Amino acid sequence: MTSHDEASKDDNERENAERVRDLAERAGIPSGLALALILKHGNDPKVLDREAAKLKRDADNGDR
Repeated sequence: MTSHDEASKDDNERENAERVRDLAERAGIPSGLALALILKHGNDPKVLDREAAKLKRDADNGDR
């Protein structure tokens, strides 16, 4: 692997970590759930926010 390939891989990993962190913070869900949603649904923010809201609502209803 060339240094350019390694740098590109590092950039991708950093972007992925930022996506997970952003979704987790925005939706108020654990980062593991945010990662699972991204892996399942891709990077469409509207879909991710909708699915995260469902998970958060289900978790909040389960606490009652």
